[in-house]
Amino acid sequence: MAGKIMLAVRPPFAYRAGRGVLHRAPAGLKLLCVVIVSALCFASVYGLAAAVALVLAASVAARIPPWQLLKGSKPLVILSLFIVPVKTFLPITPEMYRLGGLVEGLIIVLRIFVPYAAAALFFAVTTMHQLRQSIRAFDRTSGFGANVSLGLCLMLGFIPRFFDLWETSSLACDARSCTRGLRRLFLLIPLVTERMMEAAADTALALQARGCC
Repeated sequence: MAGKIMLAVRPPFAYRAGRGVLHRAPAGLKLLCVVIVSALCFASVYGLAAAVALVLAASVAARIPPWQLLKGSKPLVILSLFIVPVKTFLPITPEMYRLGGLVEGLIIVLRIFVPYAAAALFFAVTTMHQLRQSIRAFDRTSGFGANVSLGLCLMLGFIPRFFDLWETSSLACDARSCTRGLRRLFLLIPLVTERMMEAAADTALALQARGCC
């Protein structure tokens, strides 16, 4: 039963097979779009609105519900629960409540969630093979050298791997009736950290065997 549940649950930042225009687009171009969307979020309020519209339009084109892009963002939700009240009620004034502060808090929250959703959408429509192909093309046309592009590819590749390990470990805790909360957090963080270090060591050995480093 636990195995069936683990197969049915899609981890955050996981790839979703498809044949749409976003799936076929070059990975490098999609990565550049993520950078542009993130920059728009912090450029101005109008840039933030444009970034929201772009992410929503892209999610519709990819046939992925926008709310599914926010899977795994619970830490951001907890952070938002602190940001909005602080911006709304501090500094303490005779009125106590500041509408402008509430708006500022909501804007900050959007500036956190929109890049997260854009990154999730990027990994949902991009395979690691496509990413490697784009980076190889970048190697041939740039003077940065293979080490820079290889490091970028490895860094991006570890993001979905981290979420996959976290989701798998969390589901294993569910199968063992481990209660949610701080206790589970203290169990998951060392476990996932150890597995990520093992994965990094295995990757380094594989690269050394291929003469990449």
